[in-house]
Amino acid sequence: MMQNEQQRTANPALLLAFLTVILWSTGFVFTRIAVRDIGPFPLGLLRYGSASVILLGIGIYKRIGLPSKRDIPLFLLLGALGFVLYQIFFNIAMTTISAATASVVTATVPVLTAFFASLLFRERLGKIGWIAVFIEFAGILILTLWKREVSIGWGLSWMIIAAMCFAAYNLIQRFVVTRYSPLQSTVYTIVASSIMFMVFLPQAIEEVSTAPTQALLAVLFMGVFPSAIGFLLWTKALSIAHQIGDVTNFMFVTPLLSTLLEILLIGDIPDTGTITGGVTILFGVVLFNNRTLLLSRFAKKPAFTPLQR
Repeated sequence: MMQNEQQRTANPALLLAFLTVILWSTGFVFTRIAVRDIGPFPLGLLRYGSASVILLGIGIYKRIGLPSKRDIPLFLLLGALGFVLYQIFFNIAMTTISAATASVVTATVPVLTAFFASLLFRERLGKIGWIAVFIEFAGILILTLWKREVSIGWGLSWMIIAAMCFAAYNLIQRFVVTRYSPLQSTVYTIVASSIMFMVFLPQAIEEVSTAPTQALLAVLFMGVFPSAIGFLLWTKALSIAHQIGDVTNFMFVTPLLSTLLEILLIGDIPDTGTITGGVTILFGVVLFNNRTLLLSRFAKKPAFTPLQR
């Protein structure tokens, strides 16, 4: 009975997580378009500011109200960890390390989240779950480092801090959605991040006035889909998942989807590393999402009994 209930909960959570990473994957491509004409920090304000306008409109329509005064620092912390600090540390890191190295470090977010969830929430992935996680991480290494150079420097340290910020965001968000609805939590968090991004408003105004239409449309797309809709789906998935690792595990698919999207848009033929890494990642994801079924089959396997004479 308990297993059936967990299965009914898991399926919508996995679907929401997969839809989220699809939207996030488009964000990487459109960021590359927008950052040609808009600086990375003003871009953060424009992206999450436009997302805030959309989410505030939804929140007013749904009459979600205001958060409790005692919880305002909590949403400011979420906004800082998940958006402001993450993006600032990420942008600083990208000045000294390659995109391939950054992708590998970002892929540690599901591992870090699962590790701390096991300590804080007593969530257990089991042996098969951890094997699947490391298979997926190996796929990321193959996908991003095939015939590419690894860069190591101070930027690597900043990238690790950025990954830890987003892992912490996932863990705290898991706690917050026990007291607020996914819509409330997403609206309060992204609005809080936009307020903190306001320090870049003068630069944003200056760059928007000279940016081409293509860059502005890219910003608008990122504000609506990867940000507003994406994080609504992500927060909902975190709130209904049996374990937080069930949701964050799908982050391993993001680099693969981003690579495939770039291939479709640019027209490059995928190399051996893309194909091998992609297959490895998908195998790990399938193994991870079927770990409970595999464990139950092994458990039901009858033990060997000698023939009776």
